[in-house]
Amino acid sequence: MPLPDFHVSTPFTLGIELELQVVNPPGYDLSQDSSRLIDAVKAQVKAGEVKHDITESMLEIATGVCRDINQAAHQFSAMQQIILQAANEHHVQICGGGTHPFQKWQRQEISNDERYHRTLEMFGYLMQQATVFGQHVHVGCPSGDDAIYLLHGLSRFVPHFIALGAASPYVQRTDTHFASSRLNIFSSFPDNGPMPWVSNWQEFEGLFRRLSYTSMIESIKDLHWDIRPSPHFGTVEVRVMDTPLTLAHAINVTGFIQAIAHWLLAERPFKHQERDYLLYKFNRFQACRFGLEGIITDVHTGEQRKIADDIERMLEKVAPWADKLNAGSAISELMNFVKRGKSESQMMRDFVADGGSLIGLVQKHTEIWAAG
Repeated sequence: MPLPDFHVSTPFTLGIELELQVVNPPGYDLSQDSSRLIDAVKAQVKAGEVKHDITESMLEIATGVCRDINQAAHQFSAMQQIILQAANEHHVQICGGGTHPFQKWQRQEISNDERYHRTLEMFGYLMQQATVFGQHVHVGCPSGDDAIYLLHGLSRFVPHFIALGAASPYVQRTDTHFASSRLNIFSSFPDNGPMPWVSNWQEFEGLFRRLSYTSMIESIKDLHWDIRPSPHFGTVEVRVMDTPLTLAHAINVTGFIQAIAHWLLAERPFKHQERDYLLYKFNRFQACRFGLEGIITDVHTGEQRKIADDIERMLEKVAPWADKLNAGSAISELMNFVKRGKSESQMMRDFVADGGSLIGLVQKHTEIWAAG
């Protein structure tokens, strides 16, 4: 399938996708019944969408095109109420978090979707292991060249986004010692990590054409880079965050991404080059492993900073741009979040350290999600 032309969209408009866990009380393992729940609610959703993801324990909610985070929050809030009511009727519950702490991947059933079954044939058990849950944020761009500039600019802040969203310390009943273990699950896929270097949209079209020769991809949706252009939407899509435990935190992280995007395209503060990515995976690892306490290294100067400190610096820098987008509240809330020094991963560990069980942890997450 050829790459579509880049759809011109209104700059800095938003779309947010959240992959949610469907769990069965009282054991709080992952359910395999998301299709029944989706069928029960999708006709009731008037703005946005509720849909399948890879396996039958996943439920994805997505906004429509939103002008700002307030409109996105309104759409998600309406969806949340519909889903919670239907979940209660179907005797399941919903929660966030990047991984389920004790599910077994061998039990996961692939959703009845042609594309997912095609990828199952290609990737085998890796598809079942990919029963993990993330937040994706789309930002509107006026052109393909702007999208490539924005993608490279946002890539500098991948550790910041990972650390802010980190919510996956437990896998298969084990403390992984990672703040975000979710991204490790994708390390065996051939498109894991950053997009290969291109300097403009014409070069990206050539890259996509060469990749399509492999017969492993049919569309841009088959490429799962950390950040990717989405020409059919006219957006750049950031894909590195775990699904947060609350809608509020998801909205705040989105506001930060939107504000950085506005600053990047308005100020053009960087002259991007391939060398920028030399330490990309090392800095990304620091964020996954240590979260806010991770150390990132500037590839050009060698300067090292704690991720939390650099997030605070960036929050201050982009605050004026956030105000232009009605996202000032997100910057304030994230500043408080970083100053408290406890990611959602650390709060999960504290719960278990205080005597809580992993079953109790998932139950707590469903209560947090229901409380908004």
